[in-house]
Amino acid sequence: MNYIIKELLRHKWRTLAGITGYGVATLFILLVISVTFTGEKDSFGILKGTGTHFIVYIPTNTACCVSCDRESADGSLVAEGVNTMMLNSDLLETISHMEGVREAAPYLLYRIYDQNLGAQISLGGIDTSSVATRTNVCAKTNVISGKFMSENADEVVAEESFAKAHKIEVGDTLNTYGGKLIVAGIVNSGIKPGKADLYAPIENVRTILKERMKCISSGFDMNIILVEVRDARIQPQVMKQVKDRLSSLTVSSYNCYQPATDVMAIMDKTSAILSVVIFIFLIIFSAKTQLTSLMERFREIGILKSLGWSNARLGFQIFSISVIQALIGAILGIMIGFIIIHLLDSCQVRIASQMEFRFHTTRLILLTGLTLAGGLIAAVFPVIRLYRTKAGEMINNFM
Repeated sequence: MNYIIKELLRHKWRTLAGITGYGVATLFILLVISVTFTGEKDSFGILKGTGTHFIVYIPTNTACCVSCDRESADGSLVAEGVNTMMLNSDLLETISHMEGVREAAPYLLYRIYDQNLGAQISLGGIDTSSVATRTNVCAKTNVISGKFMSENADEVVAEESFAKAHKIEVGDTLNTYGGKLIVAGIVNSGIKPGKADLYAPIENVRTILKERMKCISSGFDMNIILVEVRDARIQPQVMKQVKDRLSSLTVSSYNCYQPATDVMAIMDKTSAILSVVIFIFLIIFSAKTQLTSLMERFREIGILKSLGWSNARLGFQIFSISVIQALIGAILGIMIGFIIIHLLDSCQVRIASQMEFRFHTTRLILLTGLTLAGGLIAAVFPVIRLYRTKAGEMINNFM
């Protein structure tokens, strides 16, 4: 170790050049990471939550919910225009605990033909506290007039398209579903797989179906399960889990997650390629520095070999010098990078008016390891040259 330190101090300019090279490379990588990782993180935050929802139901060709006092079906539980079967809470519990599922919520969607309006009317019972409900059906933020859900059993919220088609306004009373329903608000939920004409809390809808509509179908837990996934990239796997669990289930999604997944895959590949390119340049620069250092010491190393120094010992010296220079360069590069990023952030310097510089401490270990790895790999070429050349040739061929 004393020889290594002496060697570093004896050739100050060469050592300084090596450290500077590693420092500049580390600084450059740090600045690139501070911008690309920030932009990637912000973009991923949006893309990961894009289209991360789907609905689950069991279709059937019959109306499974009929009125006791009528021979024909008065209405039926539906999903995406088809009749469905009732689901129980055990299935909801199973799906909610599947890997990758953020949340699962019950949904009770019923449809009847209304004589007064001369049209089919669907009533959706929702759990207003669930994230899965907000992404699959509607949310408080979708209200465009009036108010959202209330505890009043007679109040409902109408979809804007339905309200305009039938000239319905907030405060109007609808004579439907076996009683009077007051339109407390109007929403525009957009394109959602669980979209309905009217919405109410799920307990209220259960009461309407049991007491007003006199349905004889057993249980009114739900006929649709709303699912919210943690990450758009794993949605296909989550949907496959659900299908594998029960083959009779139908899983429906608008596939909004697919474009988001494709974009994130492109971003991952771009970041990986950029990191590889930077790493390659770091290795090339470091290898050139170490090889130059070896050539400058060629005669000296040849003399040491002739005096009995083994190739392993000399190789260790080269590796050690390279690693020490890489470590010092990495530390200096990180310190300078921290100062530069702090100044850029304080001055609110942005790239393309959006991407800002941020110092990511979680990447420091990886960055330092990358620099040290570059130093080790760079030292391989001089060591190979050392092993292949005899002591006499090193002395005689000194340039």
